[in-house]
Amino acid sequence: MIRIGLVFIFVLSVGCSEDRKFEDFTHEDGSKGTQEFRADSQMCTKEKDKFSNKIQGRELGFEGEHTGYLGCMKMKGWSQKSVS
Repeated sequence: MIRIGLVFIFVLSVGCSEDRKFEDFTHEDGSKGTQEFRADSQMCTKEKDKFSNKIQGRELGFEGEHTGYLGCMKMKGWSQKSVS
């Protein structure tokens, strides 16, 4: 019974994590790489619920649960690549 609980907690923690990839974004001046992306993404993940990030995201046309994160990333110069 304990094993099932531990497996469930592990699956839940892994399944709910947001996995942002450097390959899915571009920087406006092209000078930032993977390390800078990770630092910016980590900070934006922590600050995605800030009111200013949500407002900025909405002003930029983002909708849904990722509005704050995408707004924060955009303010740092990152744009999400178009899904083809």
